Amino acid sequence: MNMMSKMEAMDAVQDVVPARYRGVWRRSLLEAPGVHDTTTTVFWLQCGRWHADIRIPAARPDFSQTRSLDECNAEQLAWLARQQGFAGITEVVATPQAEICSWHRLVDYQPPAATPDAGVMRFEPEKLVETGVHGVYLEDWHHLPDSAAAFAVLQKMDAASNCTTPKEFVMIAGVYVMHVRERSVAWPEGIVMADIAQIDDAQRLLDFEISFGRRNASGWRIEHSTLPWLENKQMEVSLLAVAEDELEMSWNGVSSQWKILEWEAPR
Repeated sequence: MNMMSKMEAMDAVQDVVPARYRGVWRRSLLEAPGVHDTTTTVFWLQCGRWHADIRIPAARPDFSQTRSLDECNAEQLAWLARQQGFAGITEVVATPQAEICSWHRLVDYQPPAATPDAGVMRFEPEKLVETGVHGVYLEDWHHLPDSAAAFAVLQKMDAASNCTTPKEFVMIAGVYVMHVRERSVAWPEGIVMADIAQIDDAQRLLDFEISFGRRNASGWRIEHSTLPWLENKQMEVSLLAVAEDELEMSWNGVSSQWKILEWEAPR
């Protein structure tokens, strides 16, 4: 699906998801043929329509002396290529047999998938269980406290009030924040992530930020990121309304315009 048809398909998804989906979910288990994973750090932030997701594998190499992609060695680049994450529009459809949740990805850390991302969802007292529609897998999800009191989705704009390229989003659910900035280059055909460390412009393909953290009095602090050197950094943030659906956001002293895609204040 090309970018235009992807945008048109997501524009056609108008309904917000049921309230029980909204908030931040942490995955505790993935089971698939030959896979039993309880160690990957996975967070799914769900607003009314928009979602963002980050997946960081265990056994991360030492990045303590690394401050940019240009400083990464081959081992670090290969590990970064194993990360996953995406953002886009969520659609929930109830059928007589099951409730199916589909994640329409507008931006994706990994190369485009061959099949849609959709799961059969079953809410249990202590968790949400997802099983595959287009693949064989099971995932257990747990809702985080303090993640369902307020929601916001912002998309960065340029001086002409057009959405920027690369696309960039900030999403908020309760006390949690996720910042998503896609790579600035198109994914080359015929290249898979497993080969990334052997590619000349590997750094450009891995320059895709998904950062997750918590709000505080002056902004938010990054707890997990696809760019490890950003973790534990404080983001000083202030907002100024400039139009009904636009904000000016100062981010560590740098101001930019953002379009409001969703905004739901605390009840």
